[in-house]
Formats: sequence, C-alpha cells, structure tokens
Amino acid sequence: MMENTDEAYESDTFNKVERWKLFVERTTLAFSGACSGVIFYLALFPSFYYLTWIFFGIILWAIVGAACLLQGIAMKAIARWKRVTLSSSPANGFGFIIGMLVVVSLMVAFKLPLHASFLLARPGLEEALEQHNDDLSQVAYSSHNYGIYRFSKADRRCHHKDRVFFEFLHDGEAAIIYSESGIDELCYNSGSKGHLFGNWYWMKED
Repeated sequence: MMENTDEAYESDTFNKVERWKLFVERTTLAFSGACSGVIFYLALFPSFYYLTWIFFGIILWAIVGAACLLQGIAMKAIARWKRVTLSSSPANGFGFIIGMLVVVSLMVAFKLPLHASFLLARPGLEEALEQHNDDLSQVAYSSHNYGIYRFSKADRRCHHKDRVFFEFLHDGEAAIIYSESGIDELCYNSGSKGHLFGNWYWMKED
C-alpha cells in the first residue's frame, strides 16, 4: 500500500514538473518568435540595412541564446526543487528556434523582407510617378497606396532629371529611388544603397 502511495506521489510530482517544463519551453519559443518578428519587421525598411542589421542580428542570436540557456537552468532548478530526474535530451522546440533564427538571418542577409515590402509599394509609387511627374510635391499628399511605406516628399537630386527620390517620413536619410540611369555617383553621404527591381533602388545615408 505504501509503495502504491509513493508511486502515485512521484507520478504526480513528475507530471507537475512536466507542466512546468512545458510552460518554460513555450515561453522561450514565444520570446524567440517575438524577437525574430521584431527583426523581420525592421528589415522591411531600407534604414535597417546600414550597419543596423549587423547590430540587431548579433543581438537576436545573443538574446535568444541567453533565453535558451536560462531555460536549461530553469529546468534544472525545477527538477532539483521537485527532486525529479528529467530527460537530458534537448528541450522541445530548440531545433525549431535555431531553424527560425537561421531562416530570419538568411532572409535579412539577402534583403528579402525589403524586396517584399517594396513590391507592395511599387504599384502606388509608379502611379504617383506617372500622375505627379511634373509636380512631385503632391506625392506625399496623394491617396496612392504605398503599402507599409510612408513618404514625406519626393524630389529630383544629383543633377539627374530622371532620378526621383521618395524620402521616408520620419527618416529623411532613407529613400526609395527611381532612376533610369542607375545610381552610380549617387550624391549622398556614404551609408548604404542597393538595387530592388527594374529602375528602382534604395538608399540609406550615414
């Protein structure tokens, strides 16, 4: 009878520890997903790609790595508290977290989020360019759909009449550029720049 009681107690204790383990694992997974989501959102905009992506990329791996480490420490502490031996195998979801970090890092490295967000804005940009080519001051006040982008103004720079800069609202150093002559000799203060699709480019000043 005593043996049955002890076994029932151990089983109940083990189940409680397993519930704690599941809670910690899910919390770590949710935290890692939230961090990756923030990085992915920032990567939708050109300003992210001037050194910022390196900084945030390192932080992403460091924070999630620390979270996984704390998860292991928490599980050992709970097991010791309840005096239960847990499996030494990797925590559930650990492989998924690593895979998620790798996928997000590769997408940012190849600027896939930026290209995706531009595709949403491209129809509105081309429409605005066609309708307001002679009066670019109207671009920021028109009802065109620029996806998730918001622009404060559009103007021509660098002595190129075919080069139009769509300057981002709240970030005057970043822009989407339409240029039929490319962006060689782009007159901006260092920073970073790149090609999107066709005659469209992006830039971020230093």
